[in-house]
Amino acid sequence: MLLFISMSLLISSYMPFPTIAWCADMLKASVIFLDNQEPYRKMTFRNKYEIATANGRLKLSIPLLNGRNQRVSMSEVQIFNEENWQQQHYKSIKNAYNRSPFFEYYELELQRLFTIKYDRLIDFNKASIDFVMQSLRIKKEIQVLGDNTLDNNNDLLDWRNEQQGVFQQKPYYQLFENKNGFLPNLSSLDLIFNEGNLAVDFL
Repeated sequence: MLLFISMSLLISSYMPFPTIAWCADMLKASVIFLDNQEPYRKMTFRNKYEIATANGRLKLSIPLLNGRNQRVSMSEVQIFNEENWQQQHYKSIKNAYNRSPFFEYYELELQRLFTIKYDRLIDFNKASIDFVMQSLRIKKEIQVLGDNTLDNNNDLLDWRNEQQGVFQQKPYYQLFENKNGFLPNLSSLDLIFNEGNLAVDFL
């Protein structure tokens, strides 16, 4: 039985298929705030996520209109859909996890996610967060960060700059661990496909 007694609030950046560390902190939060107006920051995971393959970590990037040098808020960042990135990402994920114990149970919903066209980065990221939370069977209140949120709450964990605390990764089964060793803090997809309903216990 899991007992969560922390009532601290979590402010989070939008990120696709968030990391295991993000999900671990998400479990401790009573409310998750997503900031639409934060400036896009390059060299972060706002349009990237990592999976495990037979050759080690693979970083998958969502292509952006006007490239990565965005000078706009997250709500304005557009996806460059001229590239067939969704098919490429889905193929990479399936190739990596097709033999994992639980991939088949999530495959149809994941495939559906990658067939929907998203124009804004935050819309795809939010859809991927919803997929992760549904797969983990976790229900959390998600709100858009308001102008006065920071003033009214002193217990916010601010992840917009990805300055989260130290995360101690509890090892779990990974498909290619014999070859690559255990790879910590990948996308939560790795944990879900390898541990299924037990995934939340490792958070």
